[in-house]
Amino acid sequence: METKTPKKRGRKPVVIDAERVEHLASQGLGIMDICRSLGVGWDVFNRHREKKSTGIAEALDIGTSKGLAFVTSKLMETIEDKNFNAISFYLRNRAPDQWADRQEVNHNLDLKGVLTDARERISIIEHAPAHALKNSARTPRAGEDE
Repeated sequence: METKTPKKRGRKPVVIDAERVEHLASQGLGIMDICRSLGVGWDVFNRHREKKSTGIAEALDIGTSKGLAFVTSKLMETIEDKNFNAISFYLRNRAPDQWADRQEVNHNLDLKGVLTDARERISIIEHAPAHALKNSARTPRAGEDE
């Protein structure tokens, strides 16, 4: 009689190719896009990335660096061709404090002080005699002599 080998239980192990991760990261894809391209979930990818033996974390870093180096070199080429938009983009992103398109103005307004002053002026007007208001605080109405 023939003996059957028992089937292995559980999920099949997921193998993530570090070279493919490096290539996808060099194309500018984010982690979720890389996960979708590889057909794995973020949890599985993150588990493999945290393991030192898989080399996924290094591949991701190297790929990201390669992509950034490529884009930077192309940007520098367009800057050398005197492309104003490329120059402006570079300056706005490398030195945003000096080359920002918009300026931020931080102003603090003490509303409590403003309201207190307004209340004081109102109480002065309410308690002043009518003849004192006639000449100073009251504005003449239409058709009324000053």
